[in-house]
Amino acid sequence: MKIEPMDGTHTIDRRVARTRALLQDALIALIPERGYAAITVDDICRRANVGRSTFYTHYADKDALRSATMEVHLRLLSRRRVSDGRETGKRLFEFSLPMFEHADAFRPLHHALLATSGDTIHDELRERIRRTVRTELAEKWIGHDGVPVEFAVQFIAGAFLAVLAWWLAEDAGLPPVQVDDLFQQMAAKGIGP
Repeated sequence: MKIEPMDGTHTIDRRVARTRALLQDALIALIPERGYAAITVDDICRRANVGRSTFYTHYADKDALRSATMEVHLRLLSRRRVSDGRETGKRLFEFSLPMFEHADAFRPLHHALLATSGDTIHDELRERIRRTVRTELAEKWIGHDGVPVEFAVQFIAGAFLAVLAWWLAEDAGLPPVQVDDLFQQMAAKGIGP
């Protein structure tokens, strides 16, 4: 995984980037095995082969590592969407296909994230999806039959997460592009033109 600065204004020393990548990769590997709540800093350090003091040099705690890891993955998804030449603006929701593709590439991780309802990381993922939907709707939503924007946000985010969880759990044999096409069709019917 490539680690980049949060604000994009400076580069990170290669050793720092390497250590952060090791820690983030360790967390990603451990979540499907044990669930986020059961993972300790010691578990992460053992998997990454770094000392506790090194961990705390980079992150205040396990939750800070989790947030940084999610941020990196979401930033990479956003960049991929822009850099892979996909036309934006022609689809109802731009976030869904990159998310389906990412979930397919990291299937055990996403399956574990979605299966742990009530877990902190699950809640953070849900909130980030809501935020993304809210941002995209703000650009496109004109109001529809008196439906408040926030109602549409909750509807679309909930539907997306339910479809994603079903697709990962059932292993329905549908490729990400096909799942996304179906999601886009149903979302369009659900919130109207």
